[in-house]
Amino acid sequence: MDEIIQIKCPFCGSVLSVKTQPGIESKNVGCPVCRHKYPFTHFKCLSGSSPGDEPPTDYARKEEHTSYRSYESGQTEMPKENLELGRLTVDGSGISYRLMPGRNVVGRKAAKSEAGIQIYTADSRAMSREHIVIDVKNVPGKGFVHTLSLYKEKVNPTFIGSEPLVYGDRIVLTHGDVIRLPDTTLKFELPDEEATEI
Repeated sequence: MDEIIQIKCPFCGSVLSVKTQPGIESKNVGCPVCRHKYPFTHFKCLSGSSPGDEPPTDYARKEEHTSYRSYESGQTEMPKENLELGRLTVDGSGISYRLMPGRNVVGRKAAKSEAGIQIYTADSRAMSREHIVIDVKNVPGKGFVHTLSLYKEKVNPTFIGSEPLVYGDRIVLTHGDVIRLPDTTLKFELPDEEATEI
């Protein structure tokens, strides 16, 4: 008999009741309230330890640190309050992906991939199926903070701006940051960065 569990939408926070079933972790779930569709693993499970509680973390916990830095000046600084969710735009294609609260895995488009954002790379396999992770958390007083890290230790060279991204780094993204992956370049953007303040 299928068990009914409650899950929380990562976008609008609505609580949904769903039946567990074999392979549910690999399925997408549509929220009837906000109408967004996400992988089941992005939903927070509210009833016990069932599928979808929290996706496993496959990147290093050793010597992790969060960097707040300005690449132009080399100075350390805290990002200003951000009330919007960011986007990744693929250089030269016009394709963009909206990030969602929680863990966003980015990688090469492949039949067997855990990446929620899959980028087409033709026949090249230089980019891993799961290459980087962007964690989006709502931090009181700061709004949404977008943190970039590598998904696993052994991947082809990856850069944020002109600096190499090292396994274990956690870099706080700011509007306009360029992420250079093998085979493609992504630009991180915040929708209202240029809005006029009244």
